[in-house]
Amino acid sequence: MLKRTQRHPILLFLVLVTALATVGYGVALSSGQENVTVGILIVQFSPMLAAFISALWCRRSLRGFGWTWRPWRYQFIAWALPFLIALVSFSLIWLTGTAQLDAGPFIAEAQEGLNEMFSVTLTSVSMTILAVIAVNATIGLLVGFGAIGEELGWRGFLTKELMRRYSFATTSIISGAIWAAYHYPLLIWIVAPQMGVSVWPLLLSSLLAGICLTFILNWLRIKSGSVWTAIIFHAALNIHVQGFFENMTFATTSIGKYISGEYGFMIAATCAVILLVSKLTKSI
Repeated sequence: MLKRTQRHPILLFLVLVTALATVGYGVALSSGQENVTVGILIVQFSPMLAAFISALWCRRSLRGFGWTWRPWRYQFIAWALPFLIALVSFSLIWLTGTAQLDAGPFIAEAQEGLNEMFSVTLTSVSMTILAVIAVNATIGLLVGFGAIGEELGWRGFLTKELMRRYSFATTSIISGAIWAAYHYPLLIWIVAPQMGVSVWPLLLSSLLAGICLTFILNWLRIKSGSVWTAIIFHAALNIHVQGFFENMTFATTSIGKYISGEYGFMIAATCAVILLVSKLTKSI
């Protein structure tokens, strides 16, 4: 019988995360909005559960996930960079005319929400935008707690295991493709029908975005030694894109639906440019 350390942790992890995510997607696709919420929650925490089981079974320990917090500069990069990526991506989308900036309805809703939450009455558009950004960048990160479930699995466990065998670039491509494929059922059966678009371009853009984002996430994880950098980056990108920029963006062309949004081509292109300009992969 093989010793625990000789067994294949990556294979075990992938089998477990597939099984757990399948259960989550099954629940999400059942009738009722409540089921969607519960199902997606199961999907989000599938990587974490799979990673914990795999680590305990093969290594008898949860060490190596990157529980340390410091150094602080990488936490700051993880916190600030997602807003920059989203800002550049959506600015290019608006400037190219593939989608339209229409902040009016969102600003009105945001002013009402800020008044209810903090008893603050804002009438200035610029002050409202700054307030929303500030809330999203602080307490808003807690809304993205699902990033904990994903990143403890993908960057806390899978990245480290792959790095034992492959280079940084190969690790990022493999884990990025797996991460994208993990979202495919969501895109095929929920996102694409809601958007009213063909699923194939969406799957391609998601794959490219997943791989490009994974290079950045893996760089943060490896350079800092902390999984919290990946968690912060993931949560911040979700909240800035979903809770701010997407709410002010409306596709004016059919291609705009494929370019904008967290699964769009523009996020992938922006991340690719950052990788080329910063030469992150050469610093590992």
